[in-house]
Amino acid sequence: MKILKYIFSGCALFFFSQCTDLNEEPYTFLSPANYYKNADELNTALVGVYDGYQNGFNGYYKYIMYLEVLTEFGSPAYAKDDVQLWNVWSDMNNSDKMVITNWDDAYNIINRANLVIGRGANVEMDENLKKRYFAEARFLRAATYYNLVRMYGGVPIPETFTEGLKNLAIARKTTEETYAYIIADLEYAEENLPVKSDYKNGNVWRASKGAAQALLGDLYLTRGGMTGDKSYFQKSKDYCGKVIQSSQYNLQPNFKDLWFWWNTNNKNGIESVFELQYGSVENEYNNNHVMFGVNITETTLGSYMYHRFGPSIQHYLSYGNDDTRKEGSFLTRVNVTEKGNPTNIIQTIEFVPEDKGFFPGSKGWKTASPGNLKFYDRTESSASLKKPQTNSYAIRYADVLLDYAEAENEINGPAAAYTYINRVRNRANLPDLTPGLGKEDFADAIYRERGWEFVGEGVLFFDELRTNRIGKNVANHVKWGNDNKINMYVNNPLQFIPSKNFLFKIPRYDLDSNPALIQNPDNVSN
Repeated sequence: MKILKYIFSGCALFFFSQCTDLNEEPYTFLSPANYYKNADELNTALVGVYDGYQNGFNGYYKYIMYLEVLTEFGSPAYAKDDVQLWNVWSDMNNSDKMVITNWDDAYNIINRANLVIGRGANVEMDENLKKRYFAEARFLRAATYYNLVRMYGGVPIPETFTEGLKNLAIARKTTEETYAYIIADLEYAEENLPVKSDYKNGNVWRASKGAAQALLGDLYLTRGGMTGDKSYFQKSKDYCGKVIQSSQYNLQPNFKDLWFWWNTNNKNGIESVFELQYGSVENEYNNNHVMFGVNITETTLGSYMYHRFGPSIQHYLSYGNDDTRKEGSFLTRVNVTEKGNPTNIIQTIEFVPEDKGFFPGSKGWKTASPGNLKFYDRTESSASLKKPQTNSYAIRYADVLLDYAEAENEINGPAAAYTYINRVRNRANLPDLTPGLGKEDFADAIYRERGWEFVGEGVLFFDELRTNRIGKNVANHVKWGNDNKINMYVNNPLQFIPSKNFLFKIPRYDLDSNPALIQNPDNVSN
């Protein structure tokens, strides 16, 4: 595997350490004699694990783009990166092309975590603090493996950090073995991490006990959905219940206040269970805006904008007009200003659904769908520095509430689950869900609610798999686009219907560099 190549020395990458001067050296140049000598150096290495995670997953635009465009919630908006081919599931068994590109990133994160744990064992420091650092590293390692196992199935699990170019031939574990490893990491994290409110001195961004419990809740919900074993739903409910009962989190009263576009003081707020940190500095700004923009250079929008993919028109039209998440999530109107004079508006462009994604539309909109403003930074510094600093949520409290409702419904039916979905709906200015629904109808309602709540946040593809909706929903969505002659769908029919057991191909270059790896079998259209 082309993995595990570097470890960081010098200053930590992101602004938690107030330092942005990064020196990167090949790991073979570092030895226990000149690094990992004290708690500060161990913390620096730990911050590098966080940085790796933000660059590899929720903070990496292609990861979210490729996953969400495979669902009915996303669609290509400005043909780039072959997104229009992903949208119709073209050539999905091609290990040279149609693969998720963060396999290397994942094993970079894992190796950084293994280095903290392995080298940290000999560091003389406060033992409780050392356990906490190890717990943070194991949480991030677990989160990384959780993303991998859902995309690829069982994966290689290195027993320690890489010290050279030898012993890189590591065979895959089974899916069950991979999950067992993840669970052990998260149980250690739960035991040794503090609750969020116990973090002081600007450390609230770190992984907490609640983050480990929330991830375990989501993991067991996935296991229940994928295996049909009802005992997993009870474990999911138990862990989500711990987060709810902790009183550490709550819904942000106003949905808009979750997003930097509307509220620049929103970072690490009451709804944040775990989020990825960004600052307006080199190597540290959030690059997700490149896929959710409007393909326009407009200083009042902040940084430069592209629009490679966006929320599908079908999904955008599914929102009720009273749902505050519609205005809170989507950019549909832009004032274009005179260059050098942002107070002088020379044109207003607007997304019009009836244009069916053809651009520029009847009101000048320049791409095929609305913009998703959840990652926008429209501040003046973003426009001048081209470094958006909006954070990305990895786990929100709304996710915990809806996970709990889903698990409760699977175990006991809807009666006691209404409370949790209604909290999310009421925050969006929607009435309580229709009472008296049966189990299947209630499950459908949760799924729809998750789509309205989490579009663009990188979780909906896994919801589709877990609930076995992906084949039917993708087929119906692409047919809708074809039938309604939506731009990017014209003469572009669905080429493959996935099943809930769909697995991505391991990238060819990793197979070639690790002789112990065995490729996933070809997926069969459902």
